Amino acid sequence: MGISNLKRKAVNGFFWSMLESILSQGQGMIFGILLARLLSPGEFGLVGMITIFISIAQVFVDSGLSQALVGKQNCSKVDYSTIFWANIIIGLLAYLIIWICAPYIAGFYDKPELVKLTHYSAITILIGSVTLIQQTILIKEIDFKTQTKISTISTFFAGLASLILALYGFGVWSLVWRTLITQALRSIMMWRHNRWLPSFLFSKRIFSELFSFGSNILLISIVAVIYKSFYNFIIGKNYSNTILGYYTNADQYSTLPSSTLTNITSKVSFPVLSEIQTDNLRLQESISKLVKTIMYVSFFIMFGLIALAKPLFYVLFGEKWLPSVPIFQALCLAYAISPMHVINHNILKVKGRSGLFLRTEIIKYIIFTPLLILGIIYGLNFLVGGIVFFYWIGFFINALYSKHLIDYSIVSQCKDFMPLIFLLGIPAILVFGFGLVLHFHPFVMLILQGCGYILLSFGISELLKLTGFIEIREILKNKITINNIVKTLKNK
Repeated sequence: MGISNLKRKAVNGFFWSMLESILSQGQGMIFGILLARLLSPGEFGLVGMITIFISIAQVFVDSGLSQALVGKQNCSKVDYSTIFWANIIIGLLAYLIIWICAPYIAGFYDKPELVKLTHYSAITILIGSVTLIQQTILIKEIDFKTQTKISTISTFFAGLASLILALYGFGVWSLVWRTLITQALRSIMMWRHNRWLPSFLFSKRIFSELFSFGSNILLISIVAVIYKSFYNFIIGKNYSNTILGYYTNADQYSTLPSSTLTNITSKVSFPVLSEIQTDNLRLQESISKLVKTIMYVSFFIMFGLIALAKPLFYVLFGEKWLPSVPIFQALCLAYAISPMHVINHNILKVKGRSGLFLRTEIIKYIIFTPLLILGIIYGLNFLVGGIVFFYWIGFFINALYSKHLIDYSIVSQCKDFMPLIFLLGIPAILVFGFGLVLHFHPFVMLILQGCGYILLSFGISELLKLTGFIEIREILKNKITINNIVKTLKNK
């Protein structure tokens, strides 16, 4: 594939993934804010209690097989059918296990209402098992435009339904149905678009081949989900569901921008870089530019959220959610570096070195385990501080093998993104300090601080011609034109 064509696919993929995130995640945030005003922190905490179990089950359903398919350059009908039936079988088994374990989960937390909540929430496992292959096909084709449409529509109708349910007093069930409706609509629309139908074919050879790669991804994903969700587990057991509600809300909205960026980075870069996996020089150049662009966006958003956190939470969620602010700020600092984790993961996956991927993750979690134990002993603040330490130290561990594989060392990576910490950190610190000195109404402060941060950040970026800022501006300028909008509307 030519360089220009590859760049076009990468830019298109980045643009549509970014647009998907703005539309679907933006809608999700709006509906989430409205639900937070209608529901109590305790009701959000109840859902948080079962998150770890549903998340682990969903990881098992995929088993790393979809990423193995994306990385495989020539996939046949037998490949797709084999993985489809594997997903279905694993999904059914996972759902059955969750169903049986529901009473024990409820007993552990001493919350009898969790039995029914777990049974219904676990239905998403079944829906996901029949949808994964369709999503994989879209990712392999780098068709993020279709994914954008599907995600936007499903998020809107699910959010609207959950809001109506909350208004009519369904409480925590409005959160459960929101997830179920989102997944169901996504599945229906993906099947309708792709028109791919499985054959009654299953190859043990193909399954073994793909699982040999995917098994390492599976182990990594399981460990990551357990550690990520273990915070909910610890807080839910040792504190009230209200405290857990504060944490889950802070985590949800700090994760939202970072997960959006990491998803864009992973979904776009992995299939595109897979096409040039044998050319180390092009890989290094492409990834270096990606780092400068993605990390500019990450630091700009996350530092801004830290600076604006207090008036933002007051205006959006109300005074009852203000205890979430310090947790939110710490988690934003942690997740700001998360795109670098994904970029280094993709280098290992593109090179087919999932074994090294597993090794780096094991090292990370060995380091983090003592911090987790200390967090259990010394409380929530220590636990959150451990998360910040884990993410930033984790970057250096993830980057260990990139020099060996494509000659992109930790020092080179730091040179690409470290200056951005200083250049975007200054406006954030100034704006945060501005909020400490002046005490207007939170809504006024949000506008003043928000405008000040944007003007200062963009001013510095334009003055110094920062690569990330220029790249994002060019992508938006080239894609958001009247002609492109008309073409998009015609294609709907």
